[in-house]
Amino acid sequence: MQPPFHFERQGRSVHLVVAVSLWSAALMLGGALLQITPGILILLALPLLPGLWELWRNPSSGITLTEDQIFWFTGARSTGLPLPEIALLRLDRRWDFSFRATLILRNGATIRLPQPALPPVHLLEDQLNARDIPSERHHFTVI
Repeated sequence: MQPPFHFERQGRSVHLVVAVSLWSAALMLGGALLQITPGILILLALPLLPGLWELWRNPSSGITLTEDQIFWFTGARSTGLPLPEIALLRLDRRWDFSFRATLILRNGATIRLPQPALPPVHLLEDQLNARDIPSERHHFTVI
């Protein structure tokens, strides 16, 4: 019998603060030193909005594995699934070197796990393998 596995993360992270700060500093330097027009600066500042929203809201997300259930949540949404319904965990390596995790059910349906809820892939794979759910990895699929 496996002990329950729980993983949780917050939306507010050091990486996000650093990325938003560096992008903001680059925009300010571009405006001051390169004299980029305000319209272009506004367009270049648009990618900051999702990061700033994430910093403001600080949503939590995570995954919990018990002996017979898997639960995951992101923000206000949560979903659960009995483990006996899962036939396979498919891990697809993406071009940014992250993984996309898909649960393939015994009836052929697929459920994609949300990226913010995923623990490090080796932990998820080990925990599901310990519960007799096989996994397969696909590297850099184009389609």
